[in-house]
Amino acid sequence: MRRPRLAGVPGRGARLPSGQDQRELRPPLGLTVRGALLLMVLFALAVTAVYPLREYVEQRQRIEQLGAKQRALQAENERLQREQERLRDPAYVEQLAQRDYNMVKRGQETWQINGDPPQAPDARPAPAAPPPKPWYQRAWQWATGWLP
Repeated sequence: MRRPRLAGVPGRGARLPSGQDQRELRPPLGLTVRGALLLMVLFALAVTAVYPLREYVEQRQRIEQLGAKQRALQAENERLQREQERLRDPAYVEQLAQRDYNMVKRGQETWQINGDPPQAPDARPAPAAPPPKPWYQRAWQWATGWLP
């Protein structure tokens, strides 16, 4: 007994309907073999380009960070050089000794004030907010608050 032929399915022994050509049949997605191969090559190129591009972006960010750090260090060096020049002045060194180390010249008197400064009499603390009611009082108020 013979099987019935499947109509319209190429490769199954069926004939094509009249007017149709072998070149007109396409796979379900509409891609030819050449199109699918091109798509795979483009995908492979895109996948291989992702890592170098990511590395490039990370390197650019690192370069920007290092540039900012270098500028900050240069500014700090300039500040320290100015301070070094000021420390060569004996009057400035004397001023630092008096301010930072409480040193005085011979014949000068020193005064030291201990304690806290007095408080203004009008400085009263704000009244504290009343503590919140316990949960059961809040629940009872919520449940019966609508009653007259």
